This record gives sequence, structure tokens and C-alpha cells, in this order.
Amino acid sequence: MARRLNRDHVEAALIAGLFLSAGGSGKNAVERNRAQGRAALDYGGFEFATLDELDASALIITATAVGAPGFAKPTISWRDSVEAARLLIDKIARPVAGVICGHVPGFNAWLVAAALGLTYVDAASNGRGHPTVKMGGMGLASQPKISIHQVGMGGFDEDGSRLVVTAEGNIVRTSNVMRQAAVVNGGLIYAARGPLSAAFIAANGAPGAISFQLDLGRAMLDARGPERVAATVAFLNGEHLMTGEVTENTVAYSGGFDVGYMVVADGQRQVRLGIYNEYMTADVDGARVATFPDMIGTLDPQSGEPVAISELPVGADVAIVIAHRSKFPVGKGALDPAVFPEVEDAMGVDLRAYL
Repeated sequence: MARRLNRDHVEAALIAGLFLSAGGSGKNAVERNRAQGRAALDYGGFEFATLDELDASALIITATAVGAPGFAKPTISWRDSVEAARLLIDKIARPVAGVICGHVPGFNAWLVAAALGLTYVDAASNGRGHPTVKMGGMGLASQPKISIHQVGMGGFDEDGSRLVVTAEGNIVRTSNVMRQAAVVNGGLIYAARGPLSAAFIAANGAPGAISFQLDLGRAMLDARGPERVAATVAFLNGEHLMTGEVTENTVAYSGGFDVGYMVVADGQRQVRLGIYNEYMTADVDGARVATFPDMIGTLDPQSGEPVAISELPVGADVAIVIAHRSKFPVGKGALDPAVFPEVEDAMGVDLRAYL
């Protein structure tokens, strides 16, 4: 039965969503995301439903952002999420029933659902952060004959920086257009894409990703301080890889992505985290222990709050948590070998061998 989310859900979605963003968002994103969630509820709220509560042929769009989450300096506003989705629906010219997020936290999708009267669907492209639209494409990168619409927005009318980009074609070609638009807009745009049917998302996306997010959030909120690290590990059936000190953080913005690596040491071992917007790899003393789409996340070891890559300078203390991809909802786009070469080339590491 469709139900409505409330302010308690905001807090659970917030803490778990920031953690599941896999280093893309952290403390600096708390107030912005909380405000988005509350604004969606204040606007009138929305219905929240599972995929099997919708007709299999029901059309669903994806509300997302394209670009670098931590180091870019974009010009964007909340309205861009809603207006991008509105323009996308106009171009589709068929009834749209619902919206999903690309990946959590997903509060821009809350806004779209509330403003446009859509159902917020209990699914996502992936249950953890992914760096490219193709990785969130639910396997469409390997189906080039399937055409979708993508709309991206950013900038402001007041200073003449307004940017609206629309593209139609397969997900690879249209995603390249969206990425370039993000670069032009300072590194990030809000975007919408689709449509896809409920049946397609059920078969190829990450059904249940939002329920998982909310349940993890409740488990995290029930714990306090350092105990939150253990609670997160327990819920994920994962591993507390290390609590240590950041000794290197080379991540910098380049060509629409945050790229580099981070090294964390505890005096006995050393973890090297490969980064392409989010944590993509974890190696302990040179041996790979986690590879995207495995979950790799970081928490403040004292407060237990999620902490982003951009918030971890040399000298910062951090707890690293990992969990195998089988422990949370993952879409087919995150397992599609076709989406990995560009990321491997940029990072200089092997990812596909670990699929």
C-alpha cells in the first residue's frame, strides 16, 4: 500500500544516504539535504510505493545530478531538479507515474515527486553512489538501440549563466552530453532522464533501495558516537576495515570528476582508497579488499557521522567500512563491463577483473 514519508524519514534517509553516497557527501551536505527533504514535505509531500504496487508498464523517470560532488564549484539551485523533470515529462509526452533517484540520498527526487505530483518509487539506479550516468544506467550502456531523453539544468538567469541542455539517444551518447554540460556549469548540474517502465527497473535497477536506506538510517540513529560505526557494520553485514589517520589525499577536480586517491594508516596497516567521485577501490597493504560496486564508506570515528572525501585532509581521523555488493541493492549498470574502461583509464587501476 502506498504511504507517505514524514520528518522522521528525513533523518533516517539523511544519515544513511550520506553514508551510502560512498564518500561523495558528508557533513557539509547535511543541512542542504535535510532542507530539501523538509521542503518536499512542506510542499505537500508525496506517495511512496514499491515497484510491484505500480502497473508493470507505468513510466518512471530518474532525478539525479551529474558531475563532481566534492570539489566542483557549480551554479545550481533546487528548482533545477524540478524544472529538468518537468521539461523531460513534456518531451516524453506520455503520462509519467513515478520518479526514482539515481542513488541515495535522493532528496532531489523527493522534491520532484512533491512538486510534480509523482509517486516516489522504492528503487534507485543503485543503492550506493556511482560516478557516471552509465554506471547508473541499469545496463543500458550495453543496449545502444534503446533511446532515452536526458535533461540537465544549472546556472542563473540573473547573471546570464543559465544553462538548459536536452539530449535524446542512447545512454552512452546522451550521458557524454550531460557530462560536458556539467563541466560548462562549473562541475555539476541537476538532471532528469528516462522514461523507463516499472518492469524494466524491477529487472535491471535496484528495487528496495529506499527501504534499505531508511532501515539502515534507523539502525545508525539508534546508535551514538563511536557505537554508530559498529551499528553500520552490523546492519550491512560488512567489515570495519580500519580506523586510522589520513596520510595522503590527492583528490582534485578534473574534467567533471573528483579524481585521485586517499591513504589511511593505523600504524600497522595502510589502506589506499581509489577515488573517482566516490570510493571505487580499497587496497590493504597492496591487496584489493573491495571494488565498486562493493560498498566503501567513511565515518567520523568519534561522532559516527558520515564524512566525505572532500572533508578528509591529511591528519584527519576516519573509520572505513566496507561491505560486499551482495549486501545491498545494486543495479545492472554497476555490473556492466561496458561502463568500466573510462573509469579504469582515469584511475589507472583494474576494476573489471574484480566483477
